[in-house]
Amino acid sequence: MRNAHCKRRKAPPVKETAEDRQQSDNTYGIAAEELRQFIEQFEQLDAEKKDISAQQKELMAEAKARGYDTRVMRKIIALRKRDKDDVAEEEAILEMYKAALGML
Repeated sequence: MRNAHCKRRKAPPVKETAEDRQQSDNTYGIAAEELRQFIEQFEQLDAEKKDISAQQKELMAEAKARGYDTRVMRKIIALRKRDKDDVAEEEAILEMYKAALGML
């Protein structure tokens, strides 16, 4: 049930002047143009990323055709991105675990 005192009065609509509409259109136009630029830049970067990815695949296919183990190459690439101290620590732990399991 609704109580009579809960009803709200609607405010009368505010009249929009020609200046208000022009200012709103200008603001919208500027924001839309900026948004369009961001989207277009992102799309261009995405296209470039796809091109680079295709080039990387071609390069790995060539390395594989020449007899290289691309799985190992990818591991080396990942290791080169990491900090040398972290890699050394991980390798030392790996060696210790292998020794503990009699894998050496």
